[in-house]
Amino acid sequence: MRRLEIIEFLKGYAIFTIMIYHFLQTLELPEPFRQFISFGGTGVHLFVLLSGFGLFLSYLKKPTDYITFLKKRVSKIYIPYVVIVIISALISFFIPLYQNSLYAFGGHVFLYKMFDESIVGSYGYPLWFISMIIQFYIIFIPLAMLAKRINPSNFILAGITMSIIWVFVVISLGKESERVWNSFFLQFIWEFALGMVIALKYAQNDYQFNFNVKRVYLLLFGILGCASYGLIAMKGGVVGKMMNDLPALIGYSSLAIFIFKLKISAINKFFIYTGKISFSIYLLHTLILGIAMIFTNGNYMSVVLCVSLLVIYLASFYYQKVIMNLYRILKI
Repeated sequence: MRRLEIIEFLKGYAIFTIMIYHFLQTLELPEPFRQFISFGGTGVHLFVLLSGFGLFLSYLKKPTDYITFLKKRVSKIYIPYVVIVIISALISFFIPLYQNSLYAFGGHVFLYKMFDESIVGSYGYPLWFISMIIQFYIIFIPLAMLAKRINPSNFILAGITMSIIWVFVVISLGKESERVWNSFFLQFIWEFALGMVIALKYAQNDYQFNFNVKRVYLLLFGILGCASYGLIAMKGGVVGKMMNDLPALIGYSSLAIFIFKLKISAINKFFIYTGKISFSIYLLHTLILGIAMIFTNGNYMSVVLCVSLLVIYLASFYYQKVIMNLYRILKI
């Protein structure tokens, strides 16, 4: 399937801002800057939408049965992920990178960490995202069959309804600060459903995007969405962060598309390239940063962050090549 520049750009933009967010978390920033940097983490919402788009577009072009889909998709994400977990565990025997335990390691290998808050962040906290994506893989085929049978508006409405119900269930149980609850797939299912509907409309439109929103409106939507997202988060605390996904997605995505439509060649090429190795960057960035911080004792952080960024891109380039060769060997 031919890669779309806008999709690769958005993937690259999302992973880059997520990575910078994790970098900035290591710095002693005064308020309100510590609140502002959380904008970078909003890229997760765009990632979920793009996942729904990409999976459903592939399904529309080449429908598959449940078992074949699950074996292919889970293998495609699971194997590179577990390799990084194994590397992280081995390194942790020699330097205090992560706290090794057989239970935590098994949680990653056998995927039960997605249900246990005590180990969800072991071997790299951002790896919680892998658990959530695998949850979407498990329900994707039934979801795809439903999306082909009902009105797209009703499909999105059903997704929004499920997400709202889940938010109220989590809040009523007092679990809003626990990752296994506030990042369960139902929290994001409306974004995934929206991505699927965009894929459907794209396919029905002869695989063409008719996106002619003026840049000034994109900028306005971006500013208003991000401002609303930030205000709800600051005023609502952990509960507010569970309820601000809509303005977060609108604001963040609008700014990303605004930057893309500026057509600054160097910036677009950078984010498109980043998008092509985004999975490797996501798997490697906290591991490499963590090692760098241990060997420098947290000193000279500006230098550490810059060098780590370069090493992450270099390592991700080669790891992505390993992943692609592995896909070819395993025919997935």
